[in-house]
Amino acid sequence: MYLIDDVTKMTGLTKRALRYYEEIGLILPPQRTKGNARIYSEEEVKELRKVAEAKEVLGFSLQELQQFMSLKRMIEERSEQQGLSAKEITKIENLLENQIKMIEFKVVKMQAFKTELEEMRESAMKIHEKTKTKGEMKEWKDSIQITD
Repeated sequence: MYLIDDVTKMTGLTKRALRYYEEIGLILPPQRTKGNARIYSEEEVKELRKVAEAKEVLGFSLQELQQFMSLKRMIEERSEQQGLSAKEITKIENLLENQIKMIEFKVVKMQAFKTELEEMRESAMKIHEKTKTKGEMKEWKDSIQITD
């Protein structure tokens, strides 16, 4: 079990973010000590790392993350109980399909941005080649870690 200070170091999230995520229902409220301090399990820390990664690296909004987390909880709760009705399964499949499409859209956008950055880097290298000697060019390439 981890106190909130430990969790902030492990996840890169602030105390304020952790409290806010709890407040909006993005994460379930953690257990509390007798002194009312939040304590997080290893599983909760893993979930928070995924949230931080999805938000920071993948660019998900809090609303998108809330939809994902509520869907995940719904599946977990229903699978632990008696199962799902055909209507619930269809709803979950549709929600998952929408999330997959959203991710695919973001991947396409990220790839396009990456391609643009690579083109800009190539243009910068060509300009630099025209203005610098070969030795200076090698030194510059080495400084930005580009190999021939």
